[in-house]
Amino acid sequence: MKPNVLVIMCDQLRYDCLTNPYVRTPNMDRVRQKGVFFNNAYSQTPVCIPARHSFISGQDAFNIGLEENSSEIPDIKYPLARLVRDRGYYTCAVGKMHFVPAREHFGFDKMYLSEEIPKYIEDDEYLQYLRDNGFSHIIEPHGKRSDMYYVPQDSALPAEYHTTAWTARKTVEVIEKNLKRNFFLFSSFIKPHPPFDPCEPYNKMYDPNTVPVPVRHPDEEAFDRAITFQNGYKVNGIDNINDEDIKKIRAYYYGSVSQVDSALGEILDCLKRNNLYDNTLIIFTADHGEMLGDHGGFGKRTYYEQSAKIPFIISYPSVFKKGTETDEIVILPDLYATILSTVGADIPDNCTGLDLTPLCKGGGNIQRSRIICQYGRGIEFKAMVRWDKYKYIYYANGAKEVLYDLENDPMESKPLINTKVFAEQKNTLIEYFKKYNYDKALDGDKLINYDYKKAPTTGYINQYPKWQERL
Repeated sequence: MKPNVLVIMCDQLRYDCLTNPYVRTPNMDRVRQKGVFFNNAYSQTPVCIPARHSFISGQDAFNIGLEENSSEIPDIKYPLARLVRDRGYYTCAVGKMHFVPAREHFGFDKMYLSEEIPKYIEDDEYLQYLRDNGFSHIIEPHGKRSDMYYVPQDSALPAEYHTTAWTARKTVEVIEKNLKRNFFLFSSFIKPHPPFDPCEPYNKMYDPNTVPVPVRHPDEEAFDRAITFQNGYKVNGIDNINDEDIKKIRAYYYGSVSQVDSALGEILDCLKRNNLYDNTLIIFTADHGEMLGDHGGFGKRTYYEQSAKIPFIISYPSVFKKGTETDEIVILPDLYATILSTVGADIPDNCTGLDLTPLCKGGGNIQRSRIICQYGRGIEFKAMVRWDKYKYIYYANGAKEVLYDLENDPMESKPLINTKVFAEQKNTLIEYFKKYNYDKALDGDKLINYDYKKAPTTGYINQYPKWQERL
């Protein structure tokens, strides 16, 4: 009996929301209790478009030409949904896809979209839903952006009309309309991506006075230009922000997380009442994390754990082990390979992911000693090697190198100096990029490097929506 496949992806969900008892996520815990929880899962290029296209292509993002969010996506030869559809599945996408172009279906039979900043109302079923229900006057239904981007705010919509509720409701609708055939359903929540705009009661669920302060270290160096850039154009008054401001930001973020968790519960309940739960491969993950003020940063695009490490649960109750966890290092293309294996499809040779089904069945370890991660180009280029208990990061800006022992320093507070390891890992990166003919990372036989330059503060990016101009 073939399983159904349900992938739940959140946008900008920190991995520690599933391990921190302060954050209330009973439904994410439900999935974890019935599945395999991966303690060391990473988004190799931790920003929306590369991460999502890495998942659907089964390849490292830079292999398909994505080092950053981009409006140009090269051809994806073997998109996941198409291969699953070829096995007789109905394929459907709900919520935020961030595909380029917006209606690129990659093999999905049907798409019901709720995107962050859609250009056209015709491209977005959620906007049409709001219009049809008398809410077309809400120009920014996902929260006010631009100079308000990281300002905690209550949603302008009643809870039942919020994108989080709509995404869950549409997911349930798709499941209940396809009870008599196998489905592959990719359900993707915009939240807890900023703006952090939870509805009642989630906007008051976390008292800012009790929220833990961010992780900071007195001698911390700003190696990563992305932090300066993002802080400058996203966080209102970043130069004057204090712990009270940050704690409120974090309280609203956690409120958004709990609102998504409640919506997830509706989807799980639907599977249960229709007797589908045990025969459904359920994957819960995120495209990347969120810094939330840790190490002085907000947003993503960095290789600190809060940005690059992601939630990653695989549950198939009738077949896989339940309530277990593993320290194996995994990446989003592994989900591509695992889904194809589970539905009985061949895994293409260009896939850089590994099939995790033997591990999930209790059959030992996977054959991977390390992962390579890459982000940006030119002076913004950086790369990470993650193996055993270590993390090495190379920054082209100033040819800076950082090494962390995550077992003994999980908060990344004490960068290690080890010239032997530095040389070994630089050589690892050089050989890796040569293998893939990725000359953007190389200057002859060396990694690209530039004289160190402090990143400029760019000011706010105009993120005001355009769709209402085209009504």
